[in-house]
Amino acid sequence: MANYYQLREPVAMPVPILSGHYLARNRESHDVRAFFGAELHLGIKSPGKLTRLQAAFLARVSPTYVWWAEKRMDQRAAIEAGAIPLVPASPISKANGNGTIASMSTTGQMPDPALIDFVRSVGVTRVLEAACTVEAAK
Repeated sequence: MANYYQLREPVAMPVPILSGHYLARNRESHDVRAFFGAELHLGIKSPGKLTRLQAAFLARVSPTYVWWAEKRMDQRAAIEAGAIPLVPASPISKANGNGTIASMSTTGQMPDPALIDFVRSVGVTRVLEAACTVEAAK
């Protein structure tokens, strides 16, 4: 049995980082860039500080989706569960500049925020099924 203590090699070695800006703008030859790609693939180097466009390309989504995801990180669980959309609906544009639907504003039965909350709580599919049922009963 040995009477000395030997330190282990560190488990997590720091990996050199290639920034997204450098990867996008370097003017190295194809051969050098091929080795950059190989080092990234083998884990010898890791990508860091990718641009939004590069991150979107790697995730196979549009840069706009990445932008919205950055802005709505606090609602991630609800968005991933499908309870709310990633990109919120744009306001309804009308010729008179009024953003409300005419039938809701003229009848005055239910205010817009209450109706929107109701549709979100029940689900669009359920509301459309109910509307079809009402229409078929006429």
